[in-house]
Amino acid sequence: MARPLPDPTLPWPISMDAVAEIAESEGLRLKAYRCPAGVWTIAWGETDGVQPGDTCTKEQADRWLLEDITDRAAAIRRMCTVSPSEHELGAMVSLAYNIGLEAFRRSTVLRQHNAGNQQAAARAFGLWNKARNPRTGQLEVLPGLTARRQREAALYLTPDSDERPEPMPQAVEGESALAKSPINAGGAAAIGMGGVTALTQVADQAQQASGALASVKAAVHQVADFIGLPPGMLLAAGLVAVGWLVMSNRAKQRREGWA
Repeated sequence: MARPLPDPTLPWPISMDAVAEIAESEGLRLKAYRCPAGVWTIAWGETDGVQPGDTCTKEQADRWLLEDITDRAAAIRRMCTVSPSEHELGAMVSLAYNIGLEAFRRSTVLRQHNAGNQQAAARAFGLWNKARNPRTGQLEVLPGLTARRQREAALYLTPDSDERPEPMPQAVEGESALAKSPINAGGAAAIGMGGVTALTQVADQAQQASGALASVKAAVHQVADFIGLPPGMLLAAGLVAVGWLVMSNRAKQRREGWA
């Protein structure tokens, strides 16, 4: 059975695709309930002034949603220094409807949109997939939020109906090997530089340097004296540790599908 949607004849300021995303994600409840984060909610995700026992009709719910979306769309347009397309605006309104306008104002989504980096803005929707468990007080990733952020990101990247979509490449490259990753290569290089010979050369160069390099060398000697390790060994351990951390984090990102 299809879920109900808001009245499409109302003067929505965003596309019906975006209105439907908000409505389907929030769901329609005609009696107040507690959301998973413990907030009293009613209608299409309305939270302002909601009290236990409150009720409404679907017509009221649609009107509340129209008023809220209209206010948020206008506010987001004012925040945007790069004029958003219809679908970009709809996706950002959906996000702001869920997290609030002030949180959206501080978001990486808005910052990257205004920087003209559409792909980074789309990825940043996924940063907003956590809520605090009212029982434990801990932040938890919620599958429902993760799925909603993915749909909003896809909507954000959808060309408007009057735009010609880019040709879709039919030869798509597979995942790049971690060994070819510049970040991974940097980590391996850091580990390699932990060798005694390289460290000796670095120390010799630092001894002849002035300004910042000399300050770094002096600081290393002070730390080494404090913990009882030769400066060369301390530098070697630091380089190896940094290289291992970079490579292990890169491998973790790949396992989790981030990069």
